[in-house]
Amino acid sequence: MSDLLQFVLSQQDQFRRARLPSLFSDFTTQRQTNPNGYAANVKSWEDVLCKAARAGLLSGQDGRTRRFSLEIGPHLLQKLESKEWGRPLALNAVLHEAVSQGQMIPYQYFISSPKSIYSRRWMDLPWRLVAWALNQIGLQHPELVTNTRTPKEFVLLPNLEEVSAKLVTYLQKRSSQVDRILSKEMFRRDCIAALDITSELSDNDLTILLKYLARDKQAISYDGTVIRIAAPNEVPIPIAKEDREIASLKSVIDDINEQIRLLEMRIAALRERSQRAVELKNRSSALAALRSRKAAETVLARRHDTLFQLEAIYGKIEQASDQITMIRVMKGSTEVLRGLNAKIGSTQDVEDVLDSLKEEMGKVEDVGAAINQAGQETTTVDEDEVNEELNALMRECQTAEEDRAAEETKRKLASIQAPGDADADADADADAINVDQAKDRQQTTAGEVPDSSLTEEISALKRISPDGEASSLSDVHRNSRSRDRNGIATLETS
Repeated sequence: MSDLLQFVLSQQDQFRRARLPSLFSDFTTQRQTNPNGYAANVKSWEDVLCKAARAGLLSGQDGRTRRFSLEIGPHLLQKLESKEWGRPLALNAVLHEAVSQGQMIPYQYFISSPKSIYSRRWMDLPWRLVAWALNQIGLQHPELVTNTRTPKEFVLLPNLEEVSAKLVTYLQKRSSQVDRILSKEMFRRDCIAALDITSELSDNDLTILLKYLARDKQAISYDGTVIRIAAPNEVPIPIAKEDREIASLKSVIDDINEQIRLLEMRIAALRERSQRAVELKNRSSALAALRSRKAAETVLARRHDTLFQLEAIYGKIEQASDQITMIRVMKGSTEVLRGLNAKIGSTQDVEDVLDSLKEEMGKVEDVGAAINQAGQETTTVDEDEVNEELNALMRECQTAEEDRAAEETKRKLASIQAPGDADADADADADAINVDQAKDRQQTTAGEVPDSSLTEEISALKRISPDGEASSLSDVHRNSRSRDRNGIATLETS
């Protein structure tokens, strides 16, 4: 069992064992009899082929991995052949539906088209271009007319869309303009790092990816050798001569770094060789290893010097590029300020505007003052009437308080005197309560009140009937407060 077939059978969501006989059979007859089952089988094969390509399990006749394209031929059917179910017999319908829906695009058309693949309807494709490739591998479709001109390879659009989104986000993190200029090999390494690809990215996949990013996504500029990554929300600009020189310089720096890495590995190996030769008392081998190591160290020192010079040059180029960007921004800002100042006018115009503003603000203040004065003249208040109303309210409030105090006293007397109790107990309780109230009033008046007042108040309380009715407790309290005020007035007179 091939790795591709094993991967296909592992997709339990779509390739459950109960569905395998239908998926490997010629289900094209279900298009009319069972449209839902036909569509489900086609969708399952489209998805699993795209997933296998992303996993690096599809390859071309040259043996190179295909991640963004599907090369159809006998080698594909052979890898999908199963001992139990045989070869899939309906891949012709799968390819036809995928191309008609725009999920797969003929490779030659994708590469040669000057317009974006999103600018036209794929239902208008000349289907005769697809027939020959299908016939070559026995995938004839009854609705396709054969012809001798069609590619055998199809670009997988879902894989391109998924990978490009991740890659553009990764590449646009570069802040410097110089860092966004890459050679083709540098771009390949960045793709492998961004997409976490374990195997090599083939030339075929790299060509498809660069074409898609430059033409359809407008994310890069590409002239065949140099890639310039566009900044976010920036329209890609054509590759210039300076961009090619910068890319060449960066390539040389990368090459020297690789040479330094290899020289360091060689020096370490020669050091170990010389030590082993000394341990074995092999003088000639030890001398040869030491001479080779010294020569490698000399070359390594020269490479370090060259790298230092090239990196210094690269730093100056990067600084100059940043300065160009700054000057461009400053020029744009100058134009903006010039336009705004032209709209503002001269200094005399500004002073005239300020004077007019002050004059209008003064008019507003004058109108407001006149309105306030008119309001004050029309509004008259009789102060005597207001004072009289206030005194009436205060008297009402005082009367209400006296009534509440009398009711409270009556309530307390009623709660402690049950029906049938002795009159002596009620008289004693009433005497005690009213004596306390009399003492409180004496303290508030800061003078002495004759005992006769207390005796009169107690006598009045004794006249209360057992069922709680009295002449008027309110009158008693009013009389008591009146006597208190008379006593205070007498003390003040004396």
